[in-house]
Amino acid sequence: MPLKQGTDYARWRVISLASVYLLMGLHIAHWKIAGKTLAPLEFNEVLYTLHLGILTAGFIFMGLAMVSTLLFGRFFCSWMCHMLALQDASAWILRKLKIKPRHIRSRTFYWIPVGAVIYLFLLPQLERMFMGQPAVSIHIAGASSNWASFVTTDFWRNLPSIGITLLTFLVCGGFVVYVLGSRTFCQYACPYGMLFSVADRVAPGKILLKGNCTSCGICTSVCDSHIQVHREVNAYGRVMDTNCLKDLDCVQVCPEGALEFGFGQPSGFFTRVASKSGKRKFDFSWQEDAVLLIAAIVFIVIYRGLYDAVPFLLAITLGILLAFGLVISLRVLKRQYVRLGPILLSRPNHRTARGRWFLVLYGGLILFSIHSANVHWHTWRGEQAYNHLAGESRKNGWEAGKYAGTYQTAVEHLSKAEQWGLYRPASLSRELASLALLRKDTAAAIGYFTSLLQEIPEDLEAGLRFARLLKAKGEIDNAIRILEKVPSGVIETDRDRILASEIAFELGKCYSSTNRFDDARRLFEKSLAYHDGNREAKAVLGVIKMQEGRWREAEAIFRSLPPSPVTDNNLALICLRDGRFAEAETFLERFLRQDPGNVQALYNLAIVRYRQGERAQALQILNDILSRDPVNQNALAARDRILKGGVSLASEK
Repeated sequence: MPLKQGTDYARWRVISLASVYLLMGLHIAHWKIAGKTLAPLEFNEVLYTLHLGILTAGFIFMGLAMVSTLLFGRFFCSWMCHMLALQDASAWILRKLKIKPRHIRSRTFYWIPVGAVIYLFLLPQLERMFMGQPAVSIHIAGASSNWASFVTTDFWRNLPSIGITLLTFLVCGGFVVYVLGSRTFCQYACPYGMLFSVADRVAPGKILLKGNCTSCGICTSVCDSHIQVHREVNAYGRVMDTNCLKDLDCVQVCPEGALEFGFGQPSGFFTRVASKSGKRKFDFSWQEDAVLLIAAIVFIVIYRGLYDAVPFLLAITLGILLAFGLVISLRVLKRQYVRLGPILLSRPNHRTARGRWFLVLYGGLILFSIHSANVHWHTWRGEQAYNHLAGESRKNGWEAGKYAGTYQTAVEHLSKAEQWGLYRPASLSRELASLALLRKDTAAAIGYFTSLLQEIPEDLEAGLRFARLLKAKGEIDNAIRILEKVPSGVIETDRDRILASEIAFELGKCYSSTNRFDDARRLFEKSLAYHDGNREAKAVLGVIKMQEGRWREAEAIFRSLPPSPVTDNNLALICLRDGRFAEAETFLERFLRQDPGNVQALYNLAIVRYRQGERAQALQILNDILSRDPVNQNALAARDRILKGGVSLASEK
């Protein structure tokens, strides 16, 4: 049914947008209380579907929003988008303060969200195609994967920190409105808004002219998307501009009741609205628009991912603001007539005090941007070398001479990023710690691991590596302290479970070395509960069960492990105890094929041969042991007993 004049659409839209924040708060509260919840309905998670094939809740949510836009037009943006709610709230506050921001119009800023869409969605697919990689296979990822599809214990998995989130809201929702006008973020920064704009072109849902328009312009004056509503409906009988977010404010205020929302002919892709509604005016010359685009791209590259903190949308907004500031600064330097909102910066032949302060402030931002570019360059270059080094080392093993150049490049650039940076992010601490371990700089590695765990206490891998480093130094108590602090509440993925298993095993070994045997056994069992494929934990638990006389349980554990010297030797001892000499001999011979000179295995084989009545072979093996180790007390005692006709020989564990 068409939506017509008479309804307070503005009030209902405020309620709708406020409800979005209420639902977000309830979502977070449910996660905090229950420990797990529905994965974030975040558009960024669309990328994990397109790039990795993981069907996410965010992708489904985006799909539903896109389908609704294809039919009804851009209702989602103005009635359900949390970022637009911030922008409209900021514009409302500014109006209450009697500040009316002027909406800027640029020829080139419109291309920034187009470039963002290409960068985010298209380029990775083209790269996959050119590299001959197959298309991703859409699948549902369970909780054991690194990225669960629908239910997660890590709600904040794809979201920035609270501080960066608040900064994003402040910059993208408030400051950009003051500087560039309402809904500038939607038109010039948001890649998802650009996708919705494309979908709106084929949507039949439009603001339609159903009566006599007197061209009073009231509808245009209330449009926060800055659309010439009265001109478009007179020219086309409907609003064609795809920036129309279907607020319905124009429908509400039309004194003639001539507007309504309904279904009509879509805008299409080739209609030029300006041809009938007047030539579009821009606020910048062609030269200034070129400077805006180039500067925005440069600033976006500088700030995107800076210190592992700045998200893409915030970087785009900062890039646009700084590029706009550059053009304004150039105008002020030329002493043209320049205003920034209500602030007069310059007039012909005169630069105001506020204009001078603006230049000082912007100059400081440029210096900060140059510094940030330096840090970002060294971080990027160092991480390239580090990732290459890590990949090659995993495949071929570490060879100092072979990878010396790559190692030096990584150290040089990452050290400069640390030296110049205002903040050392966790990823930089992790990489510098790894490089310090390669050069055996234990003190530096300890410092980096300490910094890393202070920032991310739940980092399982860092906690494990740090504890192993302390244990190797003989600092068992400190290793125990680190391992006991690593939380287990973050265990969600298979990788997390493997790391938690190794942490429990390491802590068990530390307890065992300090004679806390009951605690050690409990942790070995906990290690297997996390990951029953932990072979070391199984082997140790098998030995404990042998010491307790629980031979059948011990044998079951060792038989579940793949063949190894430790496994074969312990199975041989169990078989030897049970009188299964032939089976024991099989295990020991397999052991000795892997480690021919192992004295312990040779000694146990001598016992097996003697128990089978092969006295000469037993003596030959014992003499072989003594030729290697003339003072081996077990071999000397066994040989003496055999020579004296003794029959009781003890096996060696």
